[in-house]
Amino acid sequence: MVVSSLAISYLQAKQTIREDFLIQQDNTANNARESVWMVNTGLLLIDKNLNPQMERSLDTFQQAYVQAGNNPAAIDLPQVRDEIATGYTGDLNLYIIDADGIIRYSTLPEVRGVDFRNYPDFYRELTRIRLGSSFSADPVVRSVENADDVNVNGTLRKFAYIPSPDHQYVLEIGLDSPGFSDVRSELSYQKMADRLFAVNPDLEGIRVWDFYGNAAASAGSPGSNSREMVLMAIANRSSLTSSDPAGNEETRFIFVDLRDPEAVSDASVVVELRFSNERLNATLADLVNRFLIIGISAIVMGLLLAFFLFRKLTGSIGAIVEDVGIVAGGDLAHTIRSVNTAEFAVLESGINTMIKKILLYSEELERKKAELQVAADIQQAFLPKNLPDIPGYDLAAMSLPAREVGGDFYDVFLVRDGNHALVIADVSGKGVPASLFMALSRTAVRIVSRWERSARQVLEGSNTIFMEDSGSVSFVTAFYGILDSRQETFQYVNAGHNPPLLLHADGSLEELEPTGPVIGLVDEPGYEEREVRLRSGDVLVMYTDGVTEAIDSGEKMFGDDRLKEVIRRSAGLPASGMVAAIRTAVTTFCGDAPQFDDMTILVVKVR
Repeated sequence: MVVSSLAISYLQAKQTIREDFLIQQDNTANNARESVWMVNTGLLLIDKNLNPQMERSLDTFQQAYVQAGNNPAAIDLPQVRDEIATGYTGDLNLYIIDADGIIRYSTLPEVRGVDFRNYPDFYRELTRIRLGSSFSADPVVRSVENADDVNVNGTLRKFAYIPSPDHQYVLEIGLDSPGFSDVRSELSYQKMADRLFAVNPDLEGIRVWDFYGNAAASAGSPGSNSREMVLMAIANRSSLTSSDPAGNEETRFIFVDLRDPEAVSDASVVVELRFSNERLNATLADLVNRFLIIGISAIVMGLLLAFFLFRKLTGSIGAIVEDVGIVAGGDLAHTIRSVNTAEFAVLESGINTMIKKILLYSEELERKKAELQVAADIQQAFLPKNLPDIPGYDLAAMSLPAREVGGDFYDVFLVRDGNHALVIADVSGKGVPASLFMALSRTAVRIVSRWERSARQVLEGSNTIFMEDSGSVSFVTAFYGILDSRQETFQYVNAGHNPPLLLHADGSLEELEPTGPVIGLVDEPGYEEREVRLRSGDVLVMYTDGVTEAIDSGEKMFGDDRLKEVIRRSAGLPASGMVAAIRTAVTTFCGDAPQFDDMTILVVKVR
């Protein structure tokens, strides 16, 4: 009976372990899909700002075609390019593609003669555009470099298209901007691959393939003969799985459909995940050994019990049951006393319960630990490594994450006219979702700041992007200001954030109250923009609610009054000293009470 019970328990434990490993692989695949979506969303932020401008430029290109009598050879392409290139950052080139899909004319000589019939899907879309009447635009994609190039792995460019009025040609413009590389470096497939590879110990290698079968990023040791499976996944637009005959590896090819019906090129990717079964096989082998030991121990114990039964006719069966209950409760150091055959069923149940709890607790702890580490890594990756040196100003900042990471972030960066943007924000929620939305919010603010001049326009543009990409699942409190060090002015918008405190040199304290709702709440927030002057000796302190809402063991909050008192008391210190003073005051107040929210501080002193 003991052997049968152990065999059944072994099979159940084996099935549980296999299911746990499969769940972990599924989680990695889902994280890969979500990470690809985040990278693609970051790239599309640029498209949404450039499309209107490129459409106007194509109208000018189309007018030049008509003025040349519908004869592309009579168009002065360099002159037309110079006329429309003034509104762009980067290199702009013009292309004229005939009905056969061949680039006949271009300001980029090396691509003349490129035949797009070599790319049937792309040629089909070009034909649709030529015979139609509307503007079309691609996301940021890799380009063909010359007429002999068979792989689409050249420079990052954004392309837009419009048909010629007589529908004989497709007029195309292509932009190569340094901003594309900036976004690729902050939200890149390579960083995504490195992060996923670090989290899952069973992941042997990861590789990201673009729609044309080119490897875009990799980490670890992905397979060497994978391209055929990748092309099959692209052709079927579905995910595939392959296993080696020995059963030591399993490779998943995750197809992530990023096809935009309004675009010409397909931005879809395939993520190759190569999993090793080595740890699974080792765990199953260890499980066999454990159950053999338990079985042998049970048999030996039965023999000993039978032996001692004749020598000891009385014993406390209730004590035996109690011992098994203690072991099943987790006290593995407790010694089980002698039992007789009538109590074997209880003994077996207790041992099985103990094993299941060990497996369940260890897996759950590992998952939670990995999730918290991913969230912390994402948050730290998007905080500035160093603050810029602004003449006449002393800056310092700090972000102290809580045990369960939230979505706090701060940023200081150069904007137009030599001014500097100062940002502090708090995304609702905790863990990986909050850190992902924090990354989206920071990227949105930075991208919109490239084209908009005022604080109000930047936050309104960021709110539009956040509403489109996150829906109603999250919101952000944010304070965005533009520091003009030459005029000594500070223009700001407060989107539902804690009011920053401005301590003037004369000792008066001013609160920069909210001027509109939080980001992600309404489509048209109607933010109000305000401006203050920053004079020598003034101190501006920005912070998140993790400072004022920190609680002690008696559940009393630190509060606004204590923060103001610390600011007045430490105003003579440098900015870094003020940050340290505020942190010390909060941690001393909280004592042994745990930190439940991120604590972020940004201090600006006028010299």
